[in-house]
Amino acid sequence: QWDFESIRTVDPWGTEVGRSFRGGLRRWNMTVQWWLAAYVHRRGPRQYPLLRNAWTMLASAYWHGLHGGQHLAFLTVPLWLAAEAAAEGALRRHFGVPLEQLGGWKGSLLRGGQWLLKMRAFEYLSMGFVLRGAAATLRFWASVHFCLHVLPL
Repeated sequence: QWDFESIRTVDPWGTEVGRSFRGGLRRWNMTVQWWLAAYVHRRGPRQYPLLRNAWTMLASAYWHGLHGGQHLAFLTVPLWLAAEAAAEGALRRHFGVPLEQLGGWKGSLLRGGQWLLKMRAFEYLSMGFVLRGAAATLRFWASVHFCLHVLPL
């Protein structure tokens, strides 16, 4: 009755190799992602996607425990989601096709750049999980001048 797909929680290939920030999130802790989508995200205000994502990430942060660094990391996720959506929309308007359909060296370079940024953002935000405390996380982010908070802005 049950198979591996029923209990698989992480898709490492999709998390590591997928180019988008949103896609990487969706492939990590997939059972919790499903629950958050079904019971939290869908109940958020549709007309305000940034607020809806922040609401979902706050629930996810609470799910993970009461560690300030994790909450800071989770509450930075909506900023990256909004920046990625805006960048993809701007590139689509500029080139006339979605990024995944853009051919040639420009498409390869832009997709590679998106993957590189996604991986750096995941590393940067993971410090909230490694250090756990809000003060330690903010100290680390300050030591790199909050560069991956400034960039998506």
